[in-house]
Amino acid sequence: MRYVKLGKTDIDVSVLALGCWAFAGGKFWGPQDDQDSVDTIHAALDLGINFLDTAEAYEKGTSERIVGRALKGRRDKVILASKVASPEHYHPAAMVAACEETLKNLETDYLDLYYLHWPAMEVPFDEPMEGLQRLLDQGKIRAAGISNFGVKQMGMLEDTGKFGILQAHQLPYNLFWRAIEHGIIQKSIEDGLSIVCYSSLAQGLLSGKYHKVDEVPDYVKRTRLYKDPEKIRHGEDGAEAEVFEAIAELDKLCTAEGLTMPEAALAWLFMQKGVTSVLTGPRDVGELHENIRCLQTTISSDIADRMSQISAKVADKIGANADMWAGGSKSRIF
Repeated sequence: MRYVKLGKTDIDVSVLALGCWAFAGGKFWGPQDDQDSVDTIHAALDLGINFLDTAEAYEKGTSERIVGRALKGRRDKVILASKVASPEHYHPAAMVAACEETLKNLETDYLDLYYLHWPAMEVPFDEPMEGLQRLLDQGKIRAAGISNFGVKQMGMLEDTGKFGILQAHQLPYNLFWRAIEHGIIQKSIEDGLSIVCYSSLAQGLLSGKYHKVDEVPDYVKRTRLYKDPEKIRHGEDGAEAEVFEAIAELDKLCTAEGLTMPEAALAWLFMQKGVTSVLTGPRDVGELHENIRCLQTTISSDIADRMSQISAKVADKIGANADMWAGGSKSRIF
């Protein structure tokens, strides 16, 4: 396992991080066995993954509680990150209370990293930044970060005078979802933020197990990659044809190179400028071992370029809107 510093801190995080949203199961992920989740967390720690990511919004704290259960007796081995829900907990006093509830769920007395989960334009940015500052001063968190912020919104954070307390930016990034390349990743690098990537396998599309849209569980088909038939979610036509054409081409390329699609997709992501850590969301120990193979995988720049070319039609169809779930004027990221 490789480790890197988080932002400007002395905190060492593993380059492969464990995303814990799927452990909550529920409407976004379907049924999940709690023991599989606990076993996966334990196996990840044994393999050297020390960076775990969750959020209070993941099924109303369910993910946090499962992580807390799994970390009993092992808290000191982990860099633990969670996120505060927006906008309801962005006022300073509400944020402190929300953080205390998260600490209770996780059965710990501090977090290593606490993110603002989404921008909340209805709350002046001074307020969540003040909340983060209070938590830092109280020792409830060691570092602060943001998640899903656009270039203009990052500028608004800078206007608060507290931008310097931020150490990391968590963003959606994968072969199919490259909207952050339109300025967000560049600004994050300029501002000295560690970039932590989520949805690294496009919620399973880059796992190699889906070859046509009908094979994808309905509860996963919520992002702008999929057609919105009733125009009531994101309101867009999706990119299903482009996605599955690209999957077929990637599958051929990976087979020719003796690679699995997930290890190649993760290896590609690690080659992108500014990427510090990559989150994966394995739901059992087998999937974890499949994902961790990427750390022993090297792909040439030529293969990486070919993968970029294959996925370009999908990325172009999605465009510069980095919000995976909301389209057009409803986008929360700008």
